Amino acid sequence: MKKFKIIIFSTIFIFVLINKAFAENNTGAATTYKITMTYLELCESGSTDSTCLNPLVIGTGDSGPIDIASTTAGAAAGNYGDFKKVPFGKSYSYYQVTMKREITIAGSVSDGAKTCYTDGDNESNYSENIEGKAAAGASDITVFMAMISASLGSDVNSATAADGSGTSRAAGTVTSGDGYIEKRGAFTQPIKLEAGRVPTLKLAFGTSTALGYFGATNECATAGGAAQGLYGGKPDVTATVIY
Repeated sequence: MKKFKIIIFSTIFIFVLINKAFAENNTGAATTYKITMTYLELCESGSTDSTCLNPLVIGTGDSGPIDIASTTAGAAAGNYGDFKKVPFGKSYSYYQVTMKREITIAGSVSDGAKTCYTDGDNESNYSENIEGKAAAGASDITVFMAMISASLGSDVNSATAADGSGTSRAAGTVTSGDGYIEKRGAFTQPIKLEAGRVPTLKLAFGTSTALGYFGATNECATAGGAAQGLYGGKPDVTATVIY
């Protein structure tokens, strides 16, 4: 049987609970965007955004920080997971990755009146966004994926453990105090290892809209909260299977 190599990049989706009373919900470029994977599974064909069928574990343990804003992020992520575990002839259409909710991000975004920069002097927690600064110059900050909500989209939920051994919340639900996020994503076509047909996965991703600001206009430096401040936005990722 031919050996094959797949580079999989697990996409992180980081969300904010949207309050319609606020005027701004903008995105800007992230120059740093560091995530940590702890568990990686492939999901059999028939899986959906909300369900990973018959998951096959191919990666465990702390990946260490991976900066997805870096041009080398795909290669770094590709080192996570043992693809020799993929059985011959079985089809997988989704992945499910478990990650720490805590991430590191830097960048700038408009608050509707001025440019707002990440400020390393500020701190976030599991249930709050973080304030920025108007003075030019972005520095790394720590934020947490996903505001507490039950309406985040069916492809994400929080979890209590890094390795799948704890409680996984219902699809679309993030619970205060949970330290991890489970994210599911579809491949452009199923991955299947067959004789004479060896798949590879080409990754393309960007962070041009990966930093978000949500809250009142011109209030970049206002203390962060559940509905005010900077948050981690959604990177653009395409996972293309090629035969």
